[in-house]
Amino acid sequence: MADGAGSGRSRLSALPNDLLRHIVTFLPVMEAARAATLGRGWRHLWRSYPLVLKDADIPERARDAAIPRVLADHPGHFRAVILYDCRLASLDRELPAWPRLLVDKRTEKLVLAYSWVVNQPNPGRLLPADILRCDSLQELTLDFWTFPSGAEVVLPRLRILAMVRIGISEQELESLISASPVLESLRLTLNSPKHVRLRSQSLQCALVGLSRVEEFTLVDTPLLERLYLFLPPTGVVGFRIACAPNLQVLGYLDTRAHKLQIGSSVIGSDTMVSASTVVRSVKILALTVNFGVFGEVKMLASFLRCFPNIDTLHIESAPHDPSVTANEPSGEHHAKFWQEISPICCLRSHIKKMVIHDYRGDQNEFEFLKFIAMNAQELQSLLIVPHEGILSSADKVNEIKDKLQCLQFPTGISAVLQLSPKAGTGLRLEKASNLTIDDPFEW
Repeated sequence: MADGAGSGRSRLSALPNDLLRHIVTFLPVMEAARAATLGRGWRHLWRSYPLVLKDADIPERARDAAIPRVLADHPGHFRAVILYDCRLASLDRELPAWPRLLVDKRTEKLVLAYSWVVNQPNPGRLLPADILRCDSLQELTLDFWTFPSGAEVVLPRLRILAMVRIGISEQELESLISASPVLESLRLTLNSPKHVRLRSQSLQCALVGLSRVEEFTLVDTPLLERLYLFLPPTGVVGFRIACAPNLQVLGYLDTRAHKLQIGSSVIGSDTMVSASTVVRSVKILALTVNFGVFGEVKMLASFLRCFPNIDTLHIESAPHDPSVTANEPSGEHHAKFWQEISPICCLRSHIKKMVIHDYRGDQNEFEFLKFIAMNAQELQSLLIVPHEGILSSADKVNEIKDKLQCLQFPTGISAVLQLSPKAGTGLRLEKASNLTIDDPFEW
């Protein structure tokens, strides 16, 4: 047995160094380091290939000792250092110069998620300023830190930036983005600024959680193709599109929470369409609306008029709040609105695909579907995705199917009921940041 094992090792060691190095790059960091014991040909391999360090690859009980040792022993460069459980006490104690080390060893991808507890108040620990001067960085993810005030930022190669629960001022955020001249993808989640103004000559994709934001503006983003809005606010957020001529994918706009402004015009339920109130570049649009609230239904129509060239429309049917809808007009009133409304350009002439998410089968939802069936002249696909609470009731599902069969479309299609679970938030955000996926709202 020993001979067989030994001959196996000899055969592996006989492989060319480039191939051995390639093999090692696919091993977890601890196994890659141990590979040096296999034989003379393996001895220097771990130190000669770019480091990929993931704390998840190291047993938890060994992380405090192993991570500082790996960072210190490897000569670099560092392809990726991913610390989702950043134990700073051990790093500071065992390797006080670790931030500078990441700079000196040319780190390309860095994830620093500082350990925190639910009742620990924001902001998190002060981010080492050296991180912001790592000019080799191409991807940077920071979670639960405080931005160092007055820090010099030099990130000439940074393409992807994700910031989660960061204490940072509005001016510091703007300076950080402007100091990243090739930035392509940006994610902002639960950060401290109440006002976010995006200016970037390179940005192509932005994912923005609006739960803590009061005002969000696309000031000057000439290359921005995709804006994905998530974590809806509890109040009203001003959302302004000033300059985004290449914006093709936008959502979720919320008819209740977002006060939409295009240029200098604030969009209301009675806004008249003009050249200054439309965004012609958007091809995929996602909206959230409570069909039980008549004001939101009217705002839905206004929003749709602002995007005349949509090919694909996603509508998320928001849950009904009895305290809000108790005094709302009846379903008959909503039906009359859809019967008397003036034509909506995108519905009549452009939309080819429509998806209704979280459909509950309420009469007000169905009145909108009847309007679509009568007016969508180019529609080729209508997909209805029921709310997950509906799926447990076979009777309710059958009732919805029966009502959908009554709809007759000018293009001869039929509405399709999709009985599949909703994707999790993490997967949805991952899809949204991937520009090779054309439609990030498709589950």
